[in-house]
Amino acid sequence: MKSILVGILAAASLAAAAALVLNKEFQRSAEEQFRTESVRL
Repeated sequence: MKSILVGILAAASLAAAAALVLNKEFQRSAEEQFRTESVRL
């Protein structure tokens, strides 16, 4: 039973860390994502 709780806690902490990294480093607005110098809208 103790190993199941440790696994759940590890999975939750890993998911929280991944969410923080993805939100701060990889998420950009649509304007930033699709901005190019060769296309004018």
